[in-house]
Amino acid sequence: MLRVLNRFLDHLEEWLIATMIAAATSLIFVAVLHRYGAGLSIDIAKWAEARNLTFLAVPARATFLWLAALDLSWAQELCIYMFIWMAKFGAAYGVRTGIHVGVDVLVNILPGGSRRRVITFGLLCGALFTAIVAYFGAAFVGQMWQTGQQSNDLEAPMWMVYLTIPLGSGLMCFRFLQVAWSFYRTGELPHHDMAGVEGVEVDPVHPAPVTPSQVVRDERSPLGWILMLLPVLIVAVCFAHAGHLITLPQGLRVVIVFALLLSLMLTGMPISIALGLTVLSFMFTLTDVRTESVALKLFTGIENFEIMAIPFFILAGNFLTHGGVARRMITFATSLVGHWYGGLALSGVVACALFAAISGSSPATVVAIGSVILPAMVAQGFPKRFGAGVITTSGSLGILIPPSIPMVLYAVSTNSSVGKLFIAGIVPGFVLASLLGATTFYRAWRNDYPRMPKATFLQRLDAFRKSIWGILLIVIVIGGIYSGLFTPTEAAAVSAVYAFIVAVFIYKDLKLRDVPRVLLSSANLSAMLLYIITNAVLFSFLMTYENVPQALAQWMIDQGLGWIGFLLLVNLLLLVAGNVMEPSSIILIMAPILFPVAIKLGIDPIHFGILMTVNMEVGLCHPPVGLNLYVASGIAKMGITELTVAVWPWLLTMLGFLVLVTYWPGLSLWLPRLLGM
Repeated sequence: MLRVLNRFLDHLEEWLIATMIAAATSLIFVAVLHRYGAGLSIDIAKWAEARNLTFLAVPARATFLWLAALDLSWAQELCIYMFIWMAKFGAAYGVRTGIHVGVDVLVNILPGGSRRRVITFGLLCGALFTAIVAYFGAAFVGQMWQTGQQSNDLEAPMWMVYLTIPLGSGLMCFRFLQVAWSFYRTGELPHHDMAGVEGVEVDPVHPAPVTPSQVVRDERSPLGWILMLLPVLIVAVCFAHAGHLITLPQGLRVVIVFALLLSLMLTGMPISIALGLTVLSFMFTLTDVRTESVALKLFTGIENFEIMAIPFFILAGNFLTHGGVARRMITFATSLVGHWYGGLALSGVVACALFAAISGSSPATVVAIGSVILPAMVAQGFPKRFGAGVITTSGSLGILIPPSIPMVLYAVSTNSSVGKLFIAGIVPGFVLASLLGATTFYRAWRNDYPRMPKATFLQRLDAFRKSIWGILLIVIVIGGIYSGLFTPTEAAAVSAVYAFIVAVFIYKDLKLRDVPRVLLSSANLSAMLLYIITNAVLFSFLMTYENVPQALAQWMIDQGLGWIGFLLLVNLLLLVAGNVMEPSSIILIMAPILFPVAIKLGIDPIHFGILMTVNMEVGLCHPPVGLNLYVASGIAKMGITELTVAVWPWLLTMLGFLVLVTYWPGLSLWLPRLLGM
């Protein structure tokens, strides 16, 4: 019976999240067509009538009348609700697939039995958090049932809309318990590829499985017990304050918040769970905030139309990765620079820059370009280490050259303009691509690495013609946003539909039967990011409640620390954070805290966003948690240590570029100002 229930839940999760992301994307696309279709059809009708082309004028005018009468005012609200349901159920699916990210640096060095205990502790904490959320979510749904509140456009009962909180959290609790039990029996955890791209196998060299019998041998290992007991002791201090046994002053309360968050993250539990447990522990013991408001924020935290750009860009990138776009872009790039020193390596840099302009993801860029060009480079006689270093670092352009998922996260966290950030990333992205290309050229020239015959004009023209469908997507996204045709979210949805059409019907490299797999993979990765966002919004609310950003800004001003010193500290802080956390988590936690300080010191918010993004690029390329390293390691079949040595020449270039971006704001702000943004 339990096996049947589990199979049913598996299929329900997969069907629901794949259907929701497909439906939301399609509905936004239809809404865009509806907005411009009416005007276009009446223009066609008038043009045809002026030339007595009745056969064209009549259907055009009929189309106009039909579109004008069609009311899609409810579409955006429905998309947001579908998007939230996808996020909540996708988070549960992510527990089953192992996609939720955590800080496992200390956990992975523990001996077998200690590691088993700490991981089990983290899984049970996840079950506890989601059970609490499900309980209060159910209570909140009951309140909505009694009030009879309805949504604005759909006029749907809000209790049905909010039902996703207890249902999704309850299912997530079940998944945590299921994984914990499976881990106890087998010593194995679910493993998801680090790129988040379906069909690409990446092996980040996981520690060996742990069996229950190993616990006895590691009974005396102290680090595991310290990792588990430290957060428990901090929570006990909070409850002692709530019970009036001790009194915690304001400053110490803030220290306790960060100490609890850090101690929870060091157990290796998902960062989203660590954020949520920190907030709940603090809210329960040190504030009088109603717990129902916490449940509400878990819904409203991602009830934002701009956040929907994230899954749409991920979906577009996955379609393009599987659709043969990367291969054609590599051919075009090779025709341009393949005859220079470095040949295919330089082509890889150019292809990464082109693919970055349509994918929004660095790991996806490494997978798409690296899986094609690395084997070709080795076959031509390039050292594998050289090729892996080029692709690992050039792939980081995926989050600087727009569209960029980290930029969307920063914009949502700080209420900045996504469009301005995208435009601001173009010039720095071009400069960094040029610097990485120059580093590649110099090392290739110095070592006399292979070059390719110079392509003729006709060969270049043919390569451009074959890659034009992918390159056009750059124009659609950036041109559509700048011209005002689309919002960033609409541009993301249009790019996803466009990428689907190109991959399935034009290039035909992706079969229709494989589309559900791509939808599921995209929804899975999106839900992981969205669950971090949800809990980061809670954490940001807690920071605001404690007045942390404002107090930090005032302290820095009182210390006489100007913008130069502040940005130096920010870079150091973000580079250190990049050693233990992945980019989305860093932005969602740090941006709401650092942003008010930056504004008070007169730093432009767009410049600050680009600076944070470049820091995230560097973090992607160095151990111990650099995602690009793990992805490239899986493609090149190289160890992380060897690959870390390989990337250093390009990583030093990136660090020099970081200094340039930090202290030359004009590099980021020149183009937006030129365009009057």
